[in-house]
Amino acid sequence: MDSVIFQANVLGMLAYIVPAMAIFFWMIKDVEDKLVERKLYLACGVGVVFGTIADIIMILGGIDLHSEDTGYGAMILISPFIMLIFLFIGVNLNTFKSEPAAPFYSAGFGLFFGGSIEFWKLLMTEGRFPDIGLGDILLIASFGLGTVLFLGGAGMWIAYGIRNDNGARVASRLAFLYLFLAFLNASALENIHYGVHDSVLISVAALAGYFVIGGALFHQALLRLPSISEITRASEDNKVS
Repeated sequence: MDSVIFQANVLGMLAYIVPAMAIFFWMIKDVEDKLVERKLYLACGVGVVFGTIADIIMILGGIDLHSEDTGYGAMILISPFIMLIFLFIGVNLNTFKSEPAAPFYSAGFGLFFGGSIEFWKLLMTEGRFPDIGLGDILLIASFGLGTVLFLGGAGMWIAYGIRNDNGARVASRLAFLYLFLAFLNASALENIHYGVHDSVLISVAALAGYFVIGGALFHQALLRLPSISEITRASEDNKVS
C-alpha cells in the first residue's frame, strides 16, 4: 500500500501540480512585474486548500463512487456544482477580485484548485484499485489534466463575470458545462474499472472531447486577459481615486 501511495503522489505531482505551475508561470511571464507577488502565491495556495476541502467533501459523501444502480450518476450530477461553488467563492474573494489583474490571480487559483482536486482523486483511485494497469492510470491522469485546464479557464471566466456583476451566472453555466465533461469522464471510468464498453476507443474519444472543450475554454479565456498597459492604467486610476 505504501508503494501505491508513493506512486500516486509522484504521478499526481507530475500530472497536475507541475503542469499547473508551468502553465501559470508561462501566463504571467510578461506581466509578472505588474502583479503583487504575495497575491500570486496566495492565489495558488488558497486554490490548493479549497481544492482539498472540495475533494474531501466529495469523498466523504461518496460522490465519486460507482453504484450498481446509478453508475457514476452522483459524480456526474453533483460534483460539478460542488467544484464550481468552491471555485466561485475563491475567485470572488476581495483580495483577488478588486485587483485590475484579477483574471491572472483567478487563473492561478483555478489551476491549483484543479490540480489539488485531481491529485487527491488519483491518490484515492490507486488506493481503491491497487492492481490498475499503467495505461489505465495514465488515461485517468490525462482526464485530470483536462480538468486542471478547464478549471483554470473557468477561474478566468468567473473573474470576467464578477467584473460585469454576473459572476454567479457564469459559474452556474460552467457547472452545467462541466456536467457534460463529467459524463465523458464517467464513460471512460466505467470502461477502465468495470469493462462496460467493448472498445477502448470509447475512452479515447471521451478524452479527446474532454480536452477539446477544456482547452477551448482555457484558450478563449486567455485571449481576454488584460494587457500590461491595461493593468498599469487601472492601477494608476485606483491610486488617484
